[in-house]
Amino acid sequence: MHFIKFPLRINKTKKILLGDSVGNQLFPNTTNNDKINSLTCNQAISMVGHFILLNNYLSTGNKVDTVFLIYTPFSFQNNLNQVYTYHYFLKPFYIDEYKPLFTKTVNEQIQKIPYANFCRFSNILTSNWAPNFISTDTIKYTFLSPISIEYLIKIKELSKKYNFKLIILPPPMALKKKPNVEKLDKDEIVNNKLNREFENYFKDIIYLDDNLFVSDRIHLKKENIKYFTEYYKNKLMR
Repeated sequence: MHFIKFPLRINKTKKILLGDSVGNQLFPNTTNNDKINSLTCNQAISMVGHFILLNNYLSTGNKVDTVFLIYTPFSFQNNLNQVYTYHYFLKPFYIDEYKPLFTKTVNEQIQKIPYANFCRFSNILTSNWAPNFISTDTIKYTFLSPISIEYLIKIKELSKKYNFKLIILPPPMALKKKPNVEKLDKDEIVNNKLNREFENYFKDIIYLDDNLFVSDRIHLKKENIKYFTEYYKNKLMR
């Protein structure tokens, strides 16, 4: 299981980075990223998980001026309806401390997952076991899931409360994925008043030759990561 770094101490860094597994490739949460503190993880924790990580960081007393979110377009589709939800969301986040932060939508999705209430039992929590969960939800969105929308708005609310700027950035994408990206319904951004956050998101996508990626055409090959880390670091710090 991929363990998540829960920030509990004061950090002088003013720039925080959230992100899915591609964001974590570029800025690993286990290494020093100069003046950027990375809380990147993976998309399976959903936008709820990223919100909680950020909320933990800020409520501890850390002060930031910018929060960056590096997320592939398809990661926003997560509505806690994946086979990985049990391991990556329920096990670390389904605790009394965080339950008050769950919306009605989140609670409804959790109740659809078999054995959700047993996820914190020690023999399950410390094992690789998870139920064979296949969602039967009817999908009415192409880009932003209901949960992603709710928690992007909550992150926006944090930005007003703690006075920081939120910037959403796309990681490099394989050229093979471009047709799928172009099919995404951009009206979902406008309809949920997230225009400012996604203002340059699709313009900033860098499409690269497929052979720069591993077989899933999402994650970069190891030998190509360093170059793009420097590119994004210069972009982030600009």
